[in-house]
Amino acid sequence: MYRIEMDKMCGCAKKDTELKSRWLDKEYATKEEAELEALRLANHANATWCKKHRFFAYEDEENSIIKIAVELSCPKEV
Repeated sequence: MYRIEMDKMCGCAKKDTELKSRWLDKEYATKEEAELEALRLANHANATWCKKHRFFAYEDEENSIIKIAVELSCPKEV
């Protein structure tokens, strides 16, 4: 089984009400299915969140995890 994790949960990720139920709280039967969903998540994040950072998917080969990484951090909320 595979799953998707986010390396860092920025403010934008925490505000997304679908994030956990749609992507993070699921297990995927195949690596390909997890990779596809991770790419969908990265595309969703890049298209709809604050656009101050970029998300991409990569594989953690040792733990059967497809991770979503944040390239730049979100600005702090005031």
